[in-house]
Amino acid sequence: MRGDTSNTVVHPFFIPATAGLGMHLCSGIGDSPAMVRLHAKHGQLAFEQIAEINRGFDAALKAKAFLFITSGSLFGRWIQLSRQYLTKACIALNAASLRFTPATGRPPELTEDVKEELSVLSQIIYFENYLFLTVDGVEPKMTVRIEKEFRHELQVRVRFLVPCGVY
Repeated sequence: MRGDTSNTVVHPFFIPATAGLGMHLCSGIGDSPAMVRLHAKHGQLAFEQIAEINRGFDAALKAKAFLFITSGSLFGRWIQLSRQYLTKACIALNAASLRFTPATGRPPELTEDVKEELSVLSQIIYFENYLFLTVDGVEPKMTVRIEKEFRHELQVRVRFLVPCGVY
């Protein structure tokens, strides 16, 4: 919210990327030269950060950042860019060995980090299927492994919290 780019809460990429996407969705932004310059500044900062992420070795961060670009490009109706970054996100999640279920041992505790990883995996499946169903009919192949894990191996325990006296 405050533009904290210290990398203590979120990676600095997400600050200008989110601001730029939000500005893109605002109507009438092109009427103000100052807003157009600010939008361009956010875009430039975001793409400088994505270049740095791309050079790095944090595959999980790459998957998250590429997923963000995938969703943003879908909002902008840039289907080719969306497909390109979805492919990069899938490559990154495989490099990071992100999975719905552990390869060995017991499932981990549902910490905030684990929930975030599950969210990234779920969104990648969603976007590949969304593109298949609504845009270009390219059969989903990149997410077959994680979708199989999601549908057949992930054990989710849903707890409903019922307030006292309500049945």
